[in-house]
Amino acid sequence: MSAAEIVGVDGLTKSFGEHTVLDGIRLSLSAGSLTAVVGASGCGKTTLLRLIAGFDTPDGGTVTIAGREVAGPSGFVAPHRRDVGYVAQDGALFPHLSVGQNIAYGLRGGRRSARIKARVVELLEMVSLTADHATRRPHELSGGQQQRVALARALARQPVVMLLDEPFSSLDTGLRAATRKAVAHTLVEAGVTTLLVTHDQEEALSIAGQVAVMRRGRFTQIGSPQQVYAEPEDRFTAQFLGDCVFLPATVGVGSADCALGAVQIRSTDIHGAATILLRPEQLTATTVSDRERGTGVGTVIATEFLGSDVVLTIDLQGDQPPITVRQASVDPPTVDATVRLNIRGPAVVFPA
Repeated sequence: MSAAEIVGVDGLTKSFGEHTVLDGIRLSLSAGSLTAVVGASGCGKTTLLRLIAGFDTPDGGTVTIAGREVAGPSGFVAPHRRDVGYVAQDGALFPHLSVGQNIAYGLRGGRRSARIKARVVELLEMVSLTADHATRRPHELSGGQQQRVALARALARQPVVMLLDEPFSSLDTGLRAATRKAVAHTLVEAGVTTLLVTHDQEEALSIAGQVAVMRRGRFTQIGSPQQVYAEPEDRFTAQFLGDCVFLPATVGVGSADCALGAVQIRSTDIHGAATILLRPEQLTATTVSDRERGTGVGTVIATEFLGSDVVLTIDLQGDQPPITVRQASVDPPTVDATVRLNIRGPAVVFPA
């Protein structure tokens, strides 16, 4: 264990019957960090969270928290002795208790003591709620407020690790963005090491310092949001994290020739026939004369207005399938316009 590691998962395996859910995964969470595990439903994300929390027992491998083995050959530590906070998808607040009573639940000293009441107010303020919320019942709160109360309850016992299981998935788009930003800020300010599991790529990329992409019980890549998005190590990771433009190409030294011309590429050991990846936002389309022909010239066959951005579908000359371009929606090319495509930044190279 490194000096900064708070949670360590090493060779963790878990099966239910003949179905292998986790297959020897490894993950390290450093002190005060926020890590997001992202993957499709059924890939093993929640099982990982439950094994770290102690709700399930692994078939193999170890889990350590703050240097102490809590699951593995040395034995099994019960969930309430792991210094772990857990926030479920629906918050799981007690409907018959007030907000203040929910937060105070489990704190030593009784829910009526002055010290407990002061702690409840402090926790409410920590999650950007006011003291008068303490007397309300959960059904009187919005979905985002309920999730903040659930977070405050989990923070009440000052856990070493916070585990978040799809905590924003039931909220509408605008509320989800605001709530996750507030929750992430609260956790960073509190210095709590956090593990979030989600199927929402944007959520993972926007608030995490480390992202782990999971597929069928294994991690395909672990790294910073910028790294896993801009430098995916395989096609699955690339496609799961965002829209892709794949082009057949011939790779030389420092560049690749494709339907868009010579394209700068990231460092690679691949040479000759290959496939390159560009993100749609790396491309911009500029209207040119209808008579213009040549490499990197195509025709707009569809547009999709998204407010600040517009998505263009462009048919290139030749046998190349249409490609997608995402650019600012200010004065974009129209359908049937002839455009020239320009590229920003390097492409990623995959085997052909």
